[in-house]
Amino acid sequence: MSTETPQSDDVDLVQLYLAEANRRLGMKLFLVSLTVLFVVSIVAYLIIFFNRPQDEQIGRIGLPAGLWASTVALLGAGLTMYAADHSARRGQMEDLRKWLLRSYGLTAIFLAVQTPCMIELLDVHRVALDSQFISNNGLIFALIIVHALHVIGGMGPLSVLAYRAVRQRLGWEHAPAVHSCAAYWHFLEGVWVALFGLLLLTA
Repeated sequence: MSTETPQSDDVDLVQLYLAEANRRLGMKLFLVSLTVLFVVSIVAYLIIFFNRPQDEQIGRIGLPAGLWASTVALLGAGLTMYAADHSARRGQMEDLRKWLLRSYGLTAIFLAVQTPCMIELLDVHRVALDSQFISNNGLIFALIIVHALHVIGGMGPLSVLAYRAVRQRLGWEHAPAVHSCAAYWHFLEGVWVALFGLLLLTA
């Protein structure tokens, strides 16, 4: 009875496959946990909103126009991340570099526009509370801030990829990282659309 010793190349391929499977599972679990966090918080906000006493004097706020611009920027970043992921899967490194840098720029624009808008909203919220108005916006504002913090967190790995793109150091081995970033950005898009929609309907 003969036994064959596995070739080192076969062992490396198996290890790469297992590492990729574990990475994908970890990313899915991470996104599921974040989804639960935001969904539960949004449901709690809606319960508070619809169960408030009807005779309360509710202070309504005007939304900064910059929120529309930041929304367009984030949706654009999602599209460019999709294009980057598509290019990485096809091994089109030059296109990948182009789309990654565009994603980074659009995300930076989102944060730059979003920050003064949130400061303005929080100031209005504070004034409403000081004026004896009832405000139901505290939780939704907190969620928007949490969302912005997740965008900032996502800028870390995206910055690494963008740096490699500038230095011409992107290769096929970075395709899994690009895919994870794209999935994360699509999640951030979905959450922001839900939060912005709530603001438009209930703020």
